[in-house]
Amino acid sequence: MATTLPSPLTAPPTRAPMTTVQRFTLMATGLGLFMIYLDALIVNVALPVIQADFQVGESGLQWVVTTYSIGMAVAIMSAATLADLHGRRKLYIAGIAVFTASSIGCGMAPTLDVLNVARTVQGIAAATVNVTSLALVSAAFPEPKQKARAIGIWTAIASTAMAIGPTLGGLLVQTSGWRSIFLVNVPVGIVAVFVTLRFVAESRDPRERRFDVAGQVLFALAVGSFAYAVIDGPKVGWSSMRIIALFIVAFAALAAFIRYERASQDPMMDLTLFRDRTYSLAIVTIFSVLFSIYGMLLVTTQYLQNVRGYSPTDTGLLLLPFSATMTIVSLTVGHVVGKVGTRLPILVGLVAMIIGYAMMIAAMPTSIVGVVIGMMSGSLGAASCLTPITSLAMTSVPPERAGMASGIMSAQRAIGSTVGFAVLGSILAAWLGATLDRDLAAALPDHVERSDVVSAIVKNANPRAYVAEIGPGRPIQHDNAALRDGILRITDQDFVQGIRLALASAIVLLASVLVAGFVGFPRRTQAIAQAEQEAAQLEKREEAPGAEP
Repeated sequence: MATTLPSPLTAPPTRAPMTTVQRFTLMATGLGLFMIYLDALIVNVALPVIQADFQVGESGLQWVVTTYSIGMAVAIMSAATLADLHGRRKLYIAGIAVFTASSIGCGMAPTLDVLNVARTVQGIAAATVNVTSLALVSAAFPEPKQKARAIGIWTAIASTAMAIGPTLGGLLVQTSGWRSIFLVNVPVGIVAVFVTLRFVAESRDPRERRFDVAGQVLFALAVGSFAYAVIDGPKVGWSSMRIIALFIVAFAALAAFIRYERASQDPMMDLTLFRDRTYSLAIVTIFSVLFSIYGMLLVTTQYLQNVRGYSPTDTGLLLLPFSATMTIVSLTVGHVVGKVGTRLPILVGLVAMIIGYAMMIAAMPTSIVGVVIGMMSGSLGAASCLTPITSLAMTSVPPERAGMASGIMSAQRAIGSTVGFAVLGSILAAWLGATLDRDLAAALPDHVERSDVVSAIVKNANPRAYVAEIGPGRPIQHDNAALRDGILRITDQDFVQGIRLALASAIVLLASVLVAGFVGFPRRTQAIAQAEQEAAQLEKREEAPGAEP
């Protein structure tokens, strides 16, 4: 009996394998991405040692982190525009080279001022690496399904850096000193440049364009003033004249930027993109997810270190399930997006984040295990969202403007995480300021002593300059052990309530985005549908009788 072969008309389309160039493009861009995300987090566990080495107070130490964050936020769109104009590969290599050189400057810094200058340069170079790495990946994977998988790997690389950053930082500081956390970037940077030169293809905007100087200056002024105000606001007070002035400058510069860009014949940022409901919703979702994740990490790690007394290293170990979940899901969600589109993973991810935060609210007073499980659910949700949102946004713009699109995405990531730190951290600090004095009255009847204790606890709960997952712990101290235990017990209760309030605020934001996404996200993107049709046609041709193997 003859064997009946499956008809080519019914054969399912197979997934195209990555080419060698595509694999090495992911490797090269992944090395740079890993380095900048690692450096954003690894420095925090070294801050006490840096402070002791340079013999400075925390007011001077704060700039070690702040200058990196502000430099990165200010330079994002300028780097994106230059990449579109002069070549993303060229700018990526330049960014890696400057980042590596500034890492050497950080590792050899003789004074804190030199360290802060080198950290600023690092932040600017990190912005360049961030936007060009995503643009290069997007250009190397033009087919939407492959692009979704590649962006999933790209996201997983950043998640892995987040996972090992605090732990690796603690290990390096303990074994080789704080300077080693910067010098470790040098060999990674050298390998990244070599692989990029050997394998990564150049891409740019083929149109003749000019560098929008006025738009760049206005954008940098708006984002820089806003980032400075958000970072410094929790420390000096939101109602201080300096913070109010910074916000006024930021919003005035933003208004001038929008007006100028609308009138420009060759704008830095194509504002017409935001007329697309899907694209605008994707940008808002990215902001909300990063706001919620990083804000949650801040208030939770403050609780683990300052109230429960965990060391930075132990806190990092408690965060490993969170980061490992994000890494694993990011690696697999790209395949899911290729099969079902972007809508379902985004909505499921938002639901998982809401459920995870609700679990944390319920488990916070009694079970650290429950808190970790809730964080894992939040991590699963965030990873399920970020890859399809990024893929959706990057496929919404022409390939020649990939640098601009990557810049907008990176700006939302940076602003969302920074605002999340400030807002949720400030909610926690405000709650403690409103309740601790009253609740500690029985344990500390002396008003002056109670006021000092409350001020110290609230001050240490503020996000301040430590804009990362884990900062140096500041456990509550008191000379009287019994009294300290009583203070800890009461503070634990107030901390839990403050964190619950902060997480509830994040849930409200995520629920709002979920409702908007349910209405606004397309049920199946046109790009994915077209790619499926083309893949099926190609499969038919390849399996047709007489076709070449």
